Amino acid sequence: MKVRAARKAGLSPTRLCISIVAPTKVEEAKAALDQGEFERGLRLIEEAEAEQPEDPAARELYVVTHLARAIRLSDKAREARRADLLRRKIEYDVEFQDSPGVVESFDQATAAIEDVLRVDPKHWKARMLKAALLFRRDRESGRPAALEILHGLAAADPTNQQVPFTIRKIERPCARCGDTGFCSHCKGRGQTTFLGMDRKCERCYGRGICPVCGVL
Repeated sequence: MKVRAARKAGLSPTRLCISIVAPTKVEEAKAALDQGEFERGLRLIEEAEAEQPEDPAARELYVVTHLARAIRLSDKAREARRADLLRRKIEYDVEFQDSPGVVESFDQATAAIEDVLRVDPKHWKARMLKAALLFRRDRESGRPAALEILHGLAAADPTNQQVPFTIRKIERPCARCGDTGFCSHCKGRGQTTFLGMDRKCERCYGRGICPVCGVL
């Protein structure tokens, strides 16, 4: 019936078939993201990339969405540590071990970055994010690994000025915070106390990180 109606309307059956083809998973993923259904969009694009790993559209959307997720999880890990310092009343210049919850947050962020690099191993923003996370997680052990990644990026693209700038910040221990990465004014808590009341730290805008080097 549809073919007959299409012929009466002057449309070929071929054009009719094209018009009623179901949307691809990439299109469904984009629609889900546009509607704010981020997790559903991620699931659909993961399925699309797994089914068609050589499809440029699927790979590009996978990288973009998973990089955004990795950035969000990296910020979440940093915030989890700040909240943990506040809860445990740890001074910023005191050696400490991250609690299991903070460790898990950093593990999730690292896994999200690796998801991007699995699909696009040369993605420079994902590699920059990985270097920053390694350094933020543990400055002593993370510094060599972060610098190795950054020097590789510098060699691959000498025109990228962001890379040497970041290298200099990591290579030279920060004089402002003693190279802890924590705001020395609020001691990593993100808040100060004035007249018995807690206030957001004006030096680090409540993030608890050194305004000079902790943004890495």
